Amino acid sequence: MKTNKQSYIATLAEAQKGVAFTSIDSLPPFVESDYSLRGNDNRANLIEALRNIVFPSLPAECSIENSYSGILATDLFSLNTLLGSMIENKVVMFLNAHRHLWDDGSWSEYHFIRSNESFPDVRLVRKGDNHDIILGIELKSWFILSKEGEPSFRYRTASEACDPADLLCIIPWYLSDAVCGHPVLATPWVYSAKAAAEATKRYWIYERQTDYPKTVKQRGLDVPAGVRPYMENARDKTNYKPVDDGGNNFGRLARTGIMSDFVEETLLADILGIPANNWRLFLKAHTDSNSLQDIQKKISSITKIPQSEEFQKLMEALCDYIDELPEI
Repeated sequence: MKTNKQSYIATLAEAQKGVAFTSIDSLPPFVESDYSLRGNDNRANLIEALRNIVFPSLPAECSIENSYSGILATDLFSLNTLLGSMIENKVVMFLNAHRHLWDDGSWSEYHFIRSNESFPDVRLVRKGDNHDIILGIELKSWFILSKEGEPSFRYRTASEACDPADLLCIIPWYLSDAVCGHPVLATPWVYSAKAAAEATKRYWIYERQTDYPKTVKQRGLDVPAGVRPYMENARDKTNYKPVDDGGNNFGRLARTGIMSDFVEETLLADILGIPANNWRLFLKAHTDSNSLQDIQKKISSITKIPQSEEFQKLMEALCDYIDELPEI
């Protein structure tokens, strides 16, 4: 027998006093700069250059020549797993090759290195001394035709593991011909790594709606013992541990809302004259459906696509193209 779900909307003051709740009625605005680098830190100009010059220049300046073809539509969604690391390595090479974009003369003895086992996975270190760290960048790639329609990675890093200078950078990409071609980078999303960790924590404890009332303690996160910035080869030791996470959902950064505008704008990227999100919905309809009727129904529900004769011809051509792709 099912139990009726309970609901209680609490004020922030009630929640902080231990009242169980399913949602909060209001919270103060989340401000990234509250957790970012402050004062006269000599890294401020470096961070500004990375955020406002280097990463925005990636789509125009960072090219990837590798070309891919013959990929089954059902395999396209796994491309980020296959190519994500290659793209992230390419970005690190770009950073070091374009020093003039970020080094004002203060960092000539430093270069960027990457290590998947540590957080952040990219660090600006003194040449010959990897322990002399200026700042870190956590790189994440996002194949924008993936099913989820948003970056689906889990960002579980504790705020205590982030230096205020550290950045989180999400790099959107797609194939030049949608289902084949070479990887093309879109404009990245760059954010304070520490602020992103705080946003994830705030969402999990306060903003997340639950089926039944839970207290702040029940919604809580345990901070790993001894956590600090730039721990070596200890990525699993820098993560928050949720008190209760039966669905393994903690860390879904996209759900916090801090990147919503970025996601919406990125999904409008033009790929062969068609918005990226329409490609995504078309491919998703084919991989999630078992019958032609179901596929046609889902395709017809794609919004903002004119249901014209030209549209029908294009969809038929795409279906034929995907059907003729060789198996790998």
